[in-house]
Amino acid sequence: MGITASGLGSGLDINSLVSQLVSAESKPLNLLKAQEKKVNAKISAYGQLGAAFATLQNSLKGLSATGLGAVAASAPAGSGVTASAGSGAVPGNYTLLVSQLAQPHKLVSPGQASASVSLGAGTLSMAVAGGAAVALAPASNSLNDLRDAINAAGLAVSASIVSDGSASGQRLVISGKDSGATSTIALTGTGALAAFSYDPAAPLTFAYDGGGNAPAVMSQTQAAQDALLTIDGMKISSPTNAISGAIGGITLKLTQASGTPVAVGVERDAAAAKTAVNSFVKAWNELKSLVGNQTAWNDATRTGAVLHGDSSPRSALSQLRAAMTGSVAGAGSYTVLSDLGISFQKDGTLAVSDSKLQTAIDNHPADLLAMFAGATGVATRTGTLLTAILGDGGLLNARTTGLSASLRELGRRESAEQARVDSVERRYRAQFTRLDAALSSMQNTSSYLSQQLASIAKNN
Repeated sequence: MGITASGLGSGLDINSLVSQLVSAESKPLNLLKAQEKKVNAKISAYGQLGAAFATLQNSLKGLSATGLGAVAASAPAGSGVTASAGSGAVPGNYTLLVSQLAQPHKLVSPGQASASVSLGAGTLSMAVAGGAAVALAPASNSLNDLRDAINAAGLAVSASIVSDGSASGQRLVISGKDSGATSTIALTGTGALAAFSYDPAAPLTFAYDGGGNAPAVMSQTQAAQDALLTIDGMKISSPTNAISGAIGGITLKLTQASGTPVAVGVERDAAAAKTAVNSFVKAWNELKSLVGNQTAWNDATRTGAVLHGDSSPRSALSQLRAAMTGSVAGAGSYTVLSDLGISFQKDGTLAVSDSKLQTAIDNHPADLLAMFAGATGVATRTGTLLTAILGDGGLLNARTTGLSASLRELGRRESAEQARVDSVERRYRAQFTRLDAALSSMQNTSSYLSQQLASIAKNN
């Protein structure tokens, strides 16, 4: 509304009069706003439906060949071996014997009295895993500067300073970042750094002599080595302790070399299959409940829910149910979904017989897979239909597009009607303001005449 004011001269209640007249003029505008609110509610409802249909579609992933054919791998706790199954794994049993873990190369320098004092003139270069030697460029040849130069060289190593607490106990420690027998560290030193040279082809292991003295040259505290194991007697080596490909679809992680046989089992993942089926049933039941709530009619209040009278959601459910209840060819012991213990109830929801489903999972896994993921399987047909429903030209998109167009048209009409109501208000206010002025003038004239007549009467 525009500027408002009560009658200033006559006492006429302009605001009240204009408000009542504008209220009457605003009925068409209020109807448009009510329609807009209903359309927005329908768009929101279709958004909820889209999410529920998408949840059902997503649940079908667990009913695919990968989902229902999933296997689980296991190894005894505390055995030093963990096993996990991925794509391509098949049921089976294997015996592992881990004799050696993979580990990175580690070197330690001869001890120095100080880590910050230069050792003197000399050069040092490093090669990792048989690569080209890289010349290091320390600010000075102190242990600290050598450490910093190694860490800045961009090689697959790290360097640090350790101290054993003795007078000459400051040592440079170099550790490879990668494990495996080929991930060795080679050093070539000259001048004052000649004692920092190390040749992996002539390994020297760090050890104290009979007098408690450590080597006066670079030595290794840990050799670079591969993991060594046997699987059912076959020798396997790996540069890491995570081994993929030795058993198809299985990843092994080694944490201990015990020399004791470890049994690794790969079995069909019955729990995953059961979870997949129940997730599908849950998604359907939630979708069915949502559609029922959105299209319901309340006899007590004589009102319908937001999508009451819209046949599209129920039509989509009907199509999906037909896809789910149709017979499936090539599923052996099973023909329809209810054979698996998955049945529609009177209210349209699905219920699962755990015993029947467990029997199918345990005894007829191939038939179970065909029932859902076969060429005419339930998940295959349902997935195709859901793709159409959720697609750009599908039911949900078409209804939402139509509602959005209606909303834009209502907005245009609402703006035009609001402009008309504002114009009417301005006109009424101007008219009543002029009326107020006229009444005020008449009241002033009447008061003046009354005073004059009273004066004449008094003088006579």
